[in-house]
Amino acid sequence: AARAAQAVGAQRVLILDWDVHHGNGTQHIFENDPSVLYMSIHRYDSGRFYPGTGGVAEVGEGAGEGYTVNIPWEGGGLGNADYLAAFNHVLIPIAYEYNPDLIIISAGFDAADGDPIGGCRVTPEAFAAMTALLKPIAPCLLLLEGGYNLSSTAQSTEACLRVLLGEQPPPLPGPRQPSLRGIGGVLGALRVQTRHWPCVR
Repeated sequence: AARAAQAVGAQRVLILDWDVHHGNGTQHIFENDPSVLYMSIHRYDSGRFYPGTGGVAEVGEGAGEGYTVNIPWEGGGLGNADYLAAFNHVLIPIAYEYNPDLIIISAGFDAADGDPIGGCRVTPEAFAAMTALLKPIAPCLLLLEGGYNLSSTAQSTEACLRVLLGEQPPPLPGPRQPSLRGIGGVLGALRVQTRHWPCVR
């Protein structure tokens, strides 16, 4: 999809991957290419969570160094406040600085509350809020990657589509403050990305 967009004129494409599993294939395809910024927020568990890639120090290679942004979570249980902290403090500032022509959201919903594999607690309202934060930056394309709880996946997909169609995201349930584990993940990403992006220094 990124290459198809570039073939018709998009100079810079941002891929935002919120699937609970790291998108190792996508990262590998673009890790040398500064015309595609790859961002992933996922479980890592010190490399023990499948596929075991996506550590915070993985930032791209060669000409693409700095154009990979990983926010790896150390364990499950991360919820709305954790994800929105990652968006507000790392992903969204870098996205604005990069100024893409198109945003492709790799929208796996296995981080959703109730998913038996992901073990996280992100609600449909938070997926809607994340979509709303991305929408002003550039046109957004939502590519469904699935999830393992059909109800959670359906509700989260609907919430994102409503935002893309112009609705405002609903109020967020749950705690407003990120967990200690979430804060650690965000601070770890900031320590690495400050070398590449002035907006997060």
